[in-house]
Amino acid sequence: MTRALPLLFTIGALLLAPGEVLAATAHVQRFALLIAAHDGGKELPRLRYAGRDATRLADVLVDVGGFERADILSVVDGDASVVLDLFDELEQRVQQAKARGDDVVVVAYYSGHAQDGRLRLGQTTLEMSELRRRLETSSADVRLGFLDSCGAGAITQGKGATLAAPFVVRVDEDLSAKGQVIIASSSSDEVSQESDDIQGSFFTHYLASGLRGDADRSRDGRVTLDEAYAYAYGRTVAATSATRAGAQHPTYAFELKGAGDVVLTNPGDAFVTVEFPEVLEGRYFVVDLERQLFVAEVEKQKGGASRIALPKGQYAVKKRLDSHLLITRVQGLQKGTIVIDDATMERVAFNNDYAKGTPISVSASLDREIGFSLAGGVGLQQVLGPVDDGGLFPTMPLFVLDARAHHLLRSQLTLDVDLGFGSVQAVRTVDGGALGSVDFSVQASEVQGGVAVLWEQPLRELLGSDVVVGAGPRMAGLFFVHEFNGATRPQGLTQQSYLTFTPGIAAFVAWSPWDFAHLEVSARAQYLAYNVDELRHMAVLEGFASVWLDL
Repeated sequence: MTRALPLLFTIGALLLAPGEVLAATAHVQRFALLIAAHDGGKELPRLRYAGRDATRLADVLVDVGGFERADILSVVDGDASVVLDLFDELEQRVQQAKARGDDVVVVAYYSGHAQDGRLRLGQTTLEMSELRRRLETSSADVRLGFLDSCGAGAITQGKGATLAAPFVVRVDEDLSAKGQVIIASSSSDEVSQESDDIQGSFFTHYLASGLRGDADRSRDGRVTLDEAYAYAYGRTVAATSATRAGAQHPTYAFELKGAGDVVLTNPGDAFVTVEFPEVLEGRYFVVDLERQLFVAEVEKQKGGASRIALPKGQYAVKKRLDSHLLITRVQGLQKGTIVIDDATMERVAFNNDYAKGTPISVSASLDREIGFSLAGGVGLQQVLGPVDDGGLFPTMPLFVLDARAHHLLRSQLTLDVDLGFGSVQAVRTVDGGALGSVDFSVQASEVQGGVAVLWEQPLRELLGSDVVVGAGPRMAGLFFVHEFNGATRPQGLTQQSYLTFTPGIAAFVAWSPWDFAHLEVSARAQYLAYNVDELRHMAVLEGFASVWLDL
């Protein structure tokens, strides 16, 4: 149950055209409450991009939606009590604005898990009906609710959910807009989907791109409600129709009366406008290089210019071709328009793509294709036992070869197969009876092989860098050999060997400074039952540093 998303096509009811929606003489105050929850409880997989989707929505509201940062309340991974407290604070701000004579718009957004009509907030839950009640009883003139979760359509069923085919909200222009709109990312029995490739949910991704200008099919420099919704709906259905979970259909319920067809965004007011001239054709991606955050996608057709509105910053614009990429850096440090030209873009191989935040494929399923990695590493092995083993298992350097198959069954499940070997010169001490302890020079060697099933968890949302941790069970076979050397070796004995199979666990921390490779530190712990002469319960501890190549 991953998710995907809703966003703002009815934000037009008021967000960016106050003169068209509310009374012309009133001041419009805008507030937003954005809620992101990665953890839906022990039985649900942890989401990867809930926080990033909320950040993307906040950026759109501020950049082109007329919101002030100070008027956007947000919480990431808070429990139900924290969310309800923020709703109370939001209502206090609304009532203060109403007391000043302002008209008020409220946007409430949730990105996370939902199940059985409840929002799943860590180990706590919040009824969808309570979220709806909070919106209905708010003093705000217009309340817009967006629910981004599996089965989110349950919240719209109370007053009739509708499969969201393109529509336009049109009402009498002589009336002020009043009422409520709730939009869900999927129907009550559908899975909302997110994608590793676009680093977020499908619907939010396409809605944000459309609001920044790519939905402006009339080429008048404005994005209307009708344009934004038609763009987001069509692109989302097309992108999810080929995934394992199937096409995702947003639902909506609204009771809104007020102004007619309205403008949602005006890209011409942005600090920077990136223009794709009419002669260009293809799919372009825009990445914020400073934050490594995916910003927008432009599906460019010949015959008309497209524009994307951006805040001040440094960006990369990338176009994917069959055999390579075209990339250019955009220095949006001064207000104005930057025109993209394929002829001046840099030709770059796929593995040299410096715009890491940009996807290669935006139609990927929530279950990614299986990927493979190979590694070589070095480490140490230490065997611990309850008694002195007389040098039976000396500390040994190990060399390891490793292979992994990623995204098995679930996107975070990995199969790891390893082969290790090592050798060290050591001294073996044995009890010689009347002769006392006797030392023998030995060459201690080992060959081992193991299979582990690992659960991988990216920490990009938490740490802001490409760090992944993983852990899981491992089964290994260990083969030890002692070769006795020199004149001191035991009479008639040149070699001893011991083979055993042992259960254990493996864990790692990986960092990806490059797209094609990553560095990793790993540790293993195995149980060893040594049953020669007497049964000894021992532990095998190993640590490695390795370099991985992603195939």
